[in-house]
Amino acid sequence: MTGRINKGVAGKYTVQGKNGEIFLCAAKGKLKADGEIFIGDAVDFDEKDRIITKVFKRKNSLVRPYVANIDMVVIVLANLPEPDFLLADKVIVNAVMMDIEPIICVNKTDLDDGALKMRTQNNYGEIARIIYTSAACGDVGELLNAISGKTVCLAGQSAVGKTSVLNALLNCEVGQTGELSEKTKRGKHTTRHSEVFILGDALVIDTAGFSELSIPLINPDELSGYYADFIEYSEKCKYKGCSHTAESDCAVKDAVSEGKIFKERYERYLELYKKLGEEWKNRY
Repeated sequence: MTGRINKGVAGKYTVQGKNGEIFLCAAKGKLKADGEIFIGDAVDFDEKDRIITKVFKRKNSLVRPYVANIDMVVIVLANLPEPDFLLADKVIVNAVMMDIEPIICVNKTDLDDGALKMRTQNNYGEIARIIYTSAACGDVGELLNAISGKTVCLAGQSAVGKTSVLNALLNCEVGQTGELSEKTKRGKHTTRHSEVFILGDALVIDTAGFSELSIPLINPDELSGYYADFIEYSEKCKYKGCSHTAESDCAVKDAVSEGKIFKERYERYLELYKKLGEEWKNRY
């Protein structure tokens, strides 16, 4: 029988069959050896023995969170904990690589004085749709409309309110919500695994919060190709293959100086470029 992986915990997978039936299955030994099974994977499984026998080719996938076959990733930010825009940049690069639409969701707007809205707009207004929500107030209508008909993954730091947003979307409690550590002001992990929830004609995957993420190892000179806000200007650079770092007559750097590209985002690009360069040199 063919089904979809909805949840995975401790080597056991919840598989939804084609008629909506739910089966708790284990993976065939060879599949365990070959690699991870991702939430959202389409699989064949033995209905009687409850064994997953095949994982079908994925349309796309993300690593951290480990999800497959999605249309959209919703990157949730909030004013507390302190937003990690570098992490958001990495998620966006991963999404663009996999032809997944990134959306920025600024949550906890009831606690924001407008500063986060402005900063997020400056960073991502030219490259991604930005949606504002307040899960605490039930204000998630715009996000609900955006995900209609899509398979969607919620991603972001712990305690930004991903599960609270999901609870508000579903109008019920489906998971434990987190709070900030008083000592570190960082989020405490509450979602321990990824899980698929059905929301009308949308599938929503809630994921565990994370603070670290790597992008796939590529030549650092390819990185700017995944920055949609750079492309318009990079075509005007003097040197073909310009990295937009140390070269002269760089139209991207000129755009930063003129305020056409947000300086903060460009500085994070330099940070990622440098890190990729180090990893690229040590790849063998």
